[in-house]
Amino acid sequence: MALLNLTAAAQVAGVNRSTVARALKNGRLSATNNEMGERCIDTAELMRVFGPLKADAQANAHPLSMQAIGVDALVEVLQEQLRHATEQEQQGRERELRLLAMLEVEQAARRDMEQKLLPPPPPRSARLVILLIGLAPSLLALFITQSAS
Repeated sequence: MALLNLTAAAQVAGVNRSTVARALKNGRLSATNNEMGERCIDTAELMRVFGPLKADAQANAHPLSMQAIGVDALVEVLQEQLRHATEQEQQGRERELRLLAMLEVEQAARRDMEQKLLPPPPPRSARLVILLIGLAPSLLALFITQSAS
C-alpha cells in the first residue's frame, strides 16, 4: 500500500494530525523512515488503527513517491551519496597503499635485524677443520683398535 506523511495520513484517516502523532508516540501506530528521513505511515497501518479510510481524502492524499519528493531532489541526493561513496573508496585505497608501504618497511627492518643477530656462517675451510676435530677421536680410537689387533 501507499506510504503517507503525517499530514496526509491524518487527512486520509479523518483525524487531526496530533491524533496520528499521539498514536505513533503511544506505539498504537507504527511508521518507517524513508530515504529522506521523513516518517512514513502505511495506509494499511492507518486502517488497522483508525478503521476504514475516507474515500475522498484517500483520493486527494499524495503518497510519498518520486513525484511528491521531486525527481530533481532525488537525483541530487543520489549524486551526493555517490560522491560520498567514491570518496570513501578512494580513502580506502590510499589507506591500503599506506599500510602496504608500512608493511614493506617493517619487513625490511626485520630482515636487517635478523642479519645482524644471526652469526655469520663459518668459512668453508673452518668447516673442514671443525669436521676433522670432531672426527679425530673416532679416527684415533679406530687406529688404536686396529694396531692392538
